Amino acid sequence: MKLFNLLFEVAFATNNAQSSSNQAPAGATWVLVFTQLILPLLLMFVIFYIFIILPQRRREKQFRDMINSLIVGDEIVTNGGIVGKIVNIKDDILTIEVGADRVKLKVYKWAVKEVLKKAEPRD
Repeated sequence: MKLFNLLFEVAFATNNAQSSSNQAPAGATWVLVFTQLILPLLLMFVIFYIFIILPQRRREKQFRDMINSLIVGDEIVTNGGIVGKIVNIKDDILTIEVGADRVKLKVYKWAVKEVLKKAEPRD
């Protein structure tokens, strides 16, 4: 609402100045509003998009690709720091073997932080 009021205050002040002294044509008001209010906002959005939104999308795509490429035999690290080897994949749940006792844990795919060693694909 403040931006809307400011927009009309600038336009009204410019129209009053034009009527008292014939300085600029009537179309110059919108050019002034565009260059002083709208253009900086557009530039800020473009900069925000380039430096924040695009890199975040790339990271999300890399994460989805990593999750979708998991296979049995991969050695992974979870977000909690648990290191294990995938022994079973069912939907969104992984069963991993952990430690020398070969304890089996079930974790969600989204809990995988990174893949330490890829298993060799079987043909």
